[in-house]
Amino acid sequence: MANRARRALFIVLAAVALLIVAAAGYYYGRVVPLIQAGRGQGIYSSPSARLSVADFGFETEDGARQSIADLKGKVVVIDVWATWCGTCIYSIPHVVALARKYADKPVKVIGVDVDGDGWKKVKPFLQKHPEINYGIAVPYPRPPFLIQSLVDLKPLGETSAIPTVFVIDRQGRLAGKFIELGHEKEIDDLVGRLLSE
Repeated sequence: MANRARRALFIVLAAVALLIVAAAGYYYGRVVPLIQAGRGQGIYSSPSARLSVADFGFETEDGARQSIADLKGKVVVIDVWATWCGTCIYSIPHVVALARKYADKPVKVIGVDVDGDGWKKVKPFLQKHPEINYGIAVPYPRPPFLIQSLVDLKPLGETSAIPTVFVIDRQGRLAGKFIELGHEKEIDDLVGRLLSE
């Protein structure tokens, strides 16, 4: 009986150890690189240094599915946000101002929501915030990896903090990535430069 109990305990401990090793492998192999990539921000001044993100897809509130390629010829500003994110809600007036400033220019501002429930949470949120004057969308297809603000939005890029703003040139190439708040002037300046290219 004692041998059987010891054997059962050994099996349980071995299973727990394997789970810990697997969890650590997943965390350090998948989560940590995504966090690090999501923290990388910058402005890609040279068009030759910009990577194409034309295949990034999203679904609009009316159910239409589009990609950045559909917006060729426009500067696109993607504001990655979520309904539960306080700093994202705080930044809405800045995004509204940007959309208003470029309303008569070839600029498309889109808020891409990364809530796990998609439109189920977004539509009620939009009813409470009628001041939002720019397009709202959810990623399509759904990102393969989604944990709160840790999202792999291939080929657009990774986010590990929100709001994250991606600015895309008229050819569908990533021209800038800005993480969290405080980049309003940089974003505005970049949009202006891209319009003159």
